[in-house]
Amino acid sequence: MLANGAIENYVLTSTKNSLIRDGHNLIANLKHREFTQLAIHSQQDIQNSKTVVAVEDPLAREYVVVNASGTILWDTFSKADYPLLDQIPDVIARALNGQVATGTYPKGDPVFEFAAIPFELQTANFVPQMLRAGAPQTITLPGGGEANSDKTKVIVLFARISDLQRITSQIWLAVAKGLIISSLVAAIVGLVMMRRILHPFGQLKAAIKRVENRDFRAEIAVQTGDELEEIATAFDRMVRSLQAFDEGQKRFLQNASHELKTPLMAIRGYAEGLRDGVFAPTETPRILEIVASESVRLKNIVDQLIYLSKLETLEEVYTFSRMDLANLIYQTIERIHPLAKDKGVRLLCDIPEQPALAYVDRDKMVQALINLVSNAIRHSKRQVFIRLIIQECNIILVEDDGDGLAIGESARVFERFFHGAKGDTGLGLSIAKAIVEKHHGKIYAENADEYGARFTIELPR
Repeated sequence: MLANGAIENYVLTSTKNSLIRDGHNLIANLKHREFTQLAIHSQQDIQNSKTVVAVEDPLAREYVVVNASGTILWDTFSKADYPLLDQIPDVIARALNGQVATGTYPKGDPVFEFAAIPFELQTANFVPQMLRAGAPQTITLPGGGEANSDKTKVIVLFARISDLQRITSQIWLAVAKGLIISSLVAAIVGLVMMRRILHPFGQLKAAIKRVENRDFRAEIAVQTGDELEEIATAFDRMVRSLQAFDEGQKRFLQNASHELKTPLMAIRGYAEGLRDGVFAPTETPRILEIVASESVRLKNIVDQLIYLSKLETLEEVYTFSRMDLANLIYQTIERIHPLAKDKGVRLLCDIPEQPALAYVDRDKMVQALINLVSNAIRHSKRQVFIRLIIQECNIILVEDDGDGLAIGESARVFERFFHGAKGDTGLGLSIAKAIVEKHHGKIYAENADEYGARFTIELPR
């Protein structure tokens, strides 16, 4: 609707400007020929005169020349158009005041566009009227025109703007063609873009279906250079993490079943032997001692599994407070000292005087340190060294003077049920790792510079 109104206004303005321009051309022609020469031209010459051009399209135009008193001196009207002369007295009167007047008729639904242009000729006595039979002689002007100079004339040009509907239709036809072409281009581009956008989503959907079926080989090759590629990359990382977690769970179940099966088989074997009378009565106390020992070992494994599960899944088991890590190390040494004394291992420590403050759960962090130090004691020959370092973060080092880690063990020592030749249940280091990570810290293992193994804990200050 806005475009239609704009086109109509543009066509009307173009027609009006063309009428004024053509009127000035006619006036120049009249002045050049002093009108007497024009008056002797034939009617055919007048009909072949210049036509108005609106929006590069010719429109038939008619004109009438009147003097200051309203006498019609010349016209090119047909008989059917003479009633239009009753619509122009106001614009003639305005033109006699020295200004170009324009307008439309009728006002509500224009059928004609007209322009009235005043001009003067040097010759005051104008030629006789050149009118056809039945043509009106004068136009009654409002207020009369006698006061005006007899040299002043007005030329009024008319254009039948009903033809503008044809011009408007032609413009709309061009617009419609442009809309159709642009719509087709937009549709083609839209289809291409839609396929390009939806194809990665289709890959992502298919990959999610495969992961749902525990197929972790799903990889998405998206190279769009935008957010879709970032989503695909993040999805691949997630799948790799899920694959690692799934493999870890499988290893955990295998190791757990193996670790639990060993004491159970021992208990079952000795119990069936006692039941079937395989052992001599004198061996019964020793066998019962083995059964009791394996039962305790089995209980310890189950308790540690339950404890590790709580550490990894339940946040409410932690109670954090601001503490000095030096106090935690001293408490750890007090609790682990009997084990070190039985093994003949000395515990050495290097604690700075500056407080090493951190937000920790005291009992959980002491448990993690006990697990690390007890592991070091089992593998040590003579001494275990504990050091506290304050840098951008708080660093706790636990070193032993044993044989160190074998090749590839540094990446696996924190796995559940992984233990060396002198290991126990294989859960102590896993528990320590879970506790440190819940404190937003890091823990890793490596061989010391000279001999033995070194475990490092990094905690935020």
